[in-house]
Amino acid sequence: MSSTRNIRYLLADDGDWDEDDDVQQLEDISNNDDDLVQYFETSFRVVNEAAPELQIEIINPKPRYQYSITVESVGKYTGTATLLSQKKGKLVYSWRPSFADTYDIYVHELERNRYGAHVKTPLIQPSPLSVTISPDQTNTTSEGIESLEERARNMIPCQSVTDMNVFSRFDGDWIGPNVKIEADTLRTGWTFVPSEAMNCTFETFSQQDLLSMPEKKSIHVIGTSKERGVYLALVDLLLSDDEKFHIHKSVIGQCWGRVNMTKGNLELVYQDFRVAQFETPDAEDYVECHNDLIAKDSGKFIDNATSVWHEVFQDETSWPSVILMVTGKGENNWDFDYHTRSFVEMLPSSWNGTLIFTDGYFSPRLAGLSANDVNEKYKSKLEEYLETMDDNRVRWVDGKGISKEMRMYAEFGPEFVTRSQHFHRNCNESIIDESTGMTSHMRVCGNVTDLIAQLLLGFTLGEKKDYLQTVQQAEEEPGDMKLTYCYDCPKKLLPFHITPTPRLTCVEGPIRPLHERENISDEDTKAEQTCPQSCMSQGISWSFGSQSDTVNVRQCPASTITPVTRTAETSNGPNESIELPKSIQSNLVDVSEGVGQTSFTPFFWHIPKCAGTAIQNLYFCMGLTLANQVGANPKFKHNEETALVEFKPWKRYDWSVINVDTTTRAGILRAQELGLVSSKDPKVDLVVSGEFDSVVSHLFDKTNRGKVFAMFRHPVERLESLFYYLQKANWESTFHPEWARTSLRDWAKIHKGEKNWMVHKLVKKDVHSLTMDDLELAKQIVKEKILVGLESKFVESIHRFNVYSGIDDSSKERQSCIASLARVPTKGDKQATRASNSDPHPKTKPGSALWKLLTEDSLDVLLYEYIEEIYEHQGEIIGLKIKDSADDK
Repeated sequence: MSSTRNIRYLLADDGDWDEDDDVQQLEDISNNDDDLVQYFETSFRVVNEAAPELQIEIINPKPRYQYSITVESVGKYTGTATLLSQKKGKLVYSWRPSFADTYDIYVHELERNRYGAHVKTPLIQPSPLSVTISPDQTNTTSEGIESLEERARNMIPCQSVTDMNVFSRFDGDWIGPNVKIEADTLRTGWTFVPSEAMNCTFETFSQQDLLSMPEKKSIHVIGTSKERGVYLALVDLLLSDDEKFHIHKSVIGQCWGRVNMTKGNLELVYQDFRVAQFETPDAEDYVECHNDLIAKDSGKFIDNATSVWHEVFQDETSWPSVILMVTGKGENNWDFDYHTRSFVEMLPSSWNGTLIFTDGYFSPRLAGLSANDVNEKYKSKLEEYLETMDDNRVRWVDGKGISKEMRMYAEFGPEFVTRSQHFHRNCNESIIDESTGMTSHMRVCGNVTDLIAQLLLGFTLGEKKDYLQTVQQAEEEPGDMKLTYCYDCPKKLLPFHITPTPRLTCVEGPIRPLHERENISDEDTKAEQTCPQSCMSQGISWSFGSQSDTVNVRQCPASTITPVTRTAETSNGPNESIELPKSIQSNLVDVSEGVGQTSFTPFFWHIPKCAGTAIQNLYFCMGLTLANQVGANPKFKHNEETALVEFKPWKRYDWSVINVDTTTRAGILRAQELGLVSSKDPKVDLVVSGEFDSVVSHLFDKTNRGKVFAMFRHPVERLESLFYYLQKANWESTFHPEWARTSLRDWAKIHKGEKNWMVHKLVKKDVHSLTMDDLELAKQIVKEKILVGLESKFVESIHRFNVYSGIDDSSKERQSCIASLARVPTKGDKQATRASNSDPHPKTKPGSALWKLLTEDSLDVLLYEYIEEIYEHQGEIIGLKIKDSADDK
């Protein structure tokens, strides 16, 4: 093969798919890329080592490959060379040193669009190449370390800069821990000194600074796993070693949903926000598949994202001080006006906080690869966006500029720079506080994420000198230092979720590791919904790289998903061949086996707004000892006991509870540890919870089995009641006053998951990825394991529950309990009422457009219709004559 053979190659850009920028025509086109790769022997050289600005040439670059040049002095400095030009058979890069030292030059070769856990990014020869920079070379550009220190001293804090473009041209020097420099230093020992063009300095705050906050503040991070790294850096800084010890193996460490964390006066909120899935304004409903899995169902993410945004600002007393939010710049379907500018326009005019945008280029994988002119075009575009939005509360971080210098310090290190999406990584590094001599540990490490975290703190707390003065002058001590975190985190990444007003599980105290049974198991993989074959047969829309693989994206009309409609198969009951999950099969008795038996512990599965409060009050009234949420209420002071305790929480009632909370996963695990079900003294008479799977899996076992009963209500009536009740019930943890400002119709369009709540809980599967097979499984569980009651037949259902549980309800006292709670006055008791969380509200007319909306694609409706059928059959099983009583009509 002739050494003069001409080639055409693609200059690797990282997302601005502008053909004029991306494709550089060197000469004519080769027809055999494989031969070309074999022919090319890529190498590099420094061509002007003595000049103030080094030029580095890559000789014979390969087609379809990208090159990253890192210049490093170990422990002292890291930087990146910038691609200046492409000449015949070579790429020319430039790097300008800041101080005299000996540096190593590393050139990594990256094959474009080749990703995966085991794809290494090799070095090309002669990496690492050492070059020595003399003081004479730096004198023409700077004065070394002293000049950097002076630059840092003379700059104002970045949070005080009024120029909206301050972060849109991110540039500066990363100085390592082996260089003593008088400037604010990150916990890792690294210091970022911004360039003179940025003209500001990053102040750093300590854990003690955060714990000394005299008033409540909050920081919201809204983004993908890359932005989650910033959130985890904040968490790592705020918490003590003991509190964060298990963060790597906790639900917090990898949450694809919502996390709220509070300690002292600082609240940290994370919301997963997949902007790449946002629809364009004119897009019809579509399904998006990533490889063979559904990533987005036919619902609209932009609607849920807008609801989440409104939720952030619903309560003025808890507005965030600063928000870090990802945009879709760099994604295929991103629309600036619809996906970014619209959120700025929704900001309350009286909000005095700061909104900081990031984008898809905030990634070590993508940074430092573009040519200089492409980078300039990108930065100019950011400035154009900010000018268009014209809101001085908004900033935009140059993702390319902040990312490019730290490629070799990303999550997986220099051998896997193609794999690294994240800057943060799990660690356990010691930090010594020079002022106190105390040692602490970082559990989440990352220079870039720590830097952005400090920037957010700067905007939250203000200039450091003023903040410390405020702390000293504060008359009141900071708030409660007890750590509380709440979360709603799906076990699977796909399908993606943006859930407004999620149902959060809250925990007090140190971050807990996931219980071994909470880890993702083989059974949990069923939660991922496979892409319909009709969609898989279509062409690939585009591809992108994840940390583990190359992802092929397909977008198909929503009609490719089989709609949920009633058929002969769904109305005739479950498939008898369906096998129940092992925990349900072994830990619960069959309905036919449990009638009247007192050796099994009754479990009332509490479905929200299905007379649950009334039924609990009924069994309190009958003298039963309950395990619900009451016993673990801190105000009764038994929640931290290391043994089970039975006590009467209210003086005015002779009602008994056990000191556990069976309504949350964390509480259920504690009840398991204390041996709730197996305990004989104290003995629980009834377990109450809405967490079906957690109770069945953790509280019951083959030796201590449970028997389940539940009250059911038509799903439309349940949704109506839930919607109207929670917009008024300020005593509930799930209180949503903002719902009062919307209609049931609009609420139902957003909260689609509520329509399938029962099936979701029974089959332990994400509410957005349920199928008809899941409905069949739910039917089988109900048929075999749950004694059903109907709220429309309240008294008859209660009597069935009592017979099933072996409770004698024939006494006058217990009949009085039933009558009062069922609104059936006993003789002489004209004031009896049902003590439930009932609330008068408008009713939806069957067959109306709203009724159709509430029942559309509702698996719960189909399940309820089946429950009505087996209600009759179960009456025969427990030996009762089915009758209609006056209260049932």
